[in-house]
Amino acid sequence: MIVARLFPKTSSNYKNFQPFFQRLGDKMDSGGWVRLFSLWALIVAGVVLNMDFEDRYVYWRWNGWEFGLMKLFFATVFYYYFLNPNNLWIIGSKRLETNEIGLHMGVAFILISYGNIGANSLIPYFVGIIPYLLAFLSCLLVFQFSLTLDHEKGTWQCFEWKKVKQHFSLSLFLMILSVLLGIQLDDPIMSTAGAVSVAFPLVGLIWPNHVRHLQRARFFPLFTFSMFLCVRAPWFLIPIAILFFAIRIINYFRFGIVYPSFGVDFLDE
Repeated sequence: MIVARLFPKTSSNYKNFQPFFQRLGDKMDSGGWVRLFSLWALIVAGVVLNMDFEDRYVYWRWNGWEFGLMKLFFATVFYYYFLNPNNLWIIGSKRLETNEIGLHMGVAFILISYGNIGANSLIPYFVGIIPYLLAFLSCLLVFQFSLTLDHEKGTWQCFEWKKVKQHFSLSLFLMILSVLLGIQLDDPIMSTAGAVSVAFPLVGLIWPNHVRHLQRARFFPLFTFSMFLCVRAPWFLIPIAILFFAIRIINYFRFGIVYPSFGVDFLDE
């Protein structure tokens, strides 16, 4: 990361900036900024589904970016002032109970439907939403295993591996099912992004209890779907890039680590 080169952890500037970013990081944690990635991806999935419904061969279309960004803005405000304070969107922070998983599925359905509504289609495409919900549930099961940062080592650890094989097996099944439905519905985004994402719960199932495989299974499916969504809605690259690098910079000055990152820890717990 360029910031790490400009401000080495041993430099005086790094230490001077650290208190400011520590305070900003505390606000980031309480606001749950990192969970905006999943929230935004669900909304844009609805937007892209609407684009596919209108034109099967749409590609790299900037038209409607104002409407799309406006949707993300209002959803973010709703998240910050309602969902997050009431613990209605807490993916990755703890192991969810069955009713909490159902609640998150309901919110995910609302988010996709909200994104799917357009000027020419006021009623969401409910059938097309189903495979995206299945893919979301597949990823949600992987997020049942929370990662904790070891501040001294700068590595991530998972202390609760209960029912890991069951969760990864069901996650794999749901992702495969979402791909098959995507193919049946002639949805290239769902079928292709889902096919790529199948590998991550599969690897986690073959080698369970490995932190690095859990990290990949949590991060890369979300990243994969986001990038495939950007193929049709390239304007989505702007907000996710801003959020991605903002969180990276804040965490670097707080903990001296580069996170979120495409790299993973290689320490197995």
